[in-house]
Amino acid sequence: MLQAIGWLAATIFFVFIEASTFNLVSVWFAVGGAAALVSCIFTGSLRVQSAVFVAVSILCLLALRPLTARLRRPLTPTNGDLNVGRTATILTPVTDDAPGRARLDGVDWNAQAVPGASFAPGDKCRVAAIRSTTLIVEPAPIETPVRPN
Repeated sequence: MLQAIGWLAATIFFVFIEASTFNLVSVWFAVGGAAALVSCIFTGSLRVQSAVFVAVSILCLLALRPLTARLRRPLTPTNGDLNVGRTATILTPVTDDAPGRARLDGVDWNAQAVPGASFAPGDKCRVAAIRSTTLIVEPAPIETPVRPN
């Protein structure tokens, strides 16, 4: 009886961990714990129950992990992602502490600088990332013309 309570507690613990993460971290162990709990009906041996737990957990991991990897969808790029790497013009002062405004293709955006950077109005910047409706900007690389010899 005590072993059944232990396997039930372990199963609930693994289900709780899985519900907290949503990353398929412990679902395999939860299924293994449930199988070990069922094996308590047939045998009182902790070794057999532990072997069932380990075997079922490994089988679930080996069988379902490739399937879940195939079912995961890759991140879908959005139209906003096309702006990463482009050059924008600063409209109001922008620092990493105080967001400001920037213009990209005639559209005004909220802008925030990467840590350690600051921009004055009129400065050019490069879009490093987009978070929601805010451009994360960094200093634009300086282009130097190449002179032929």
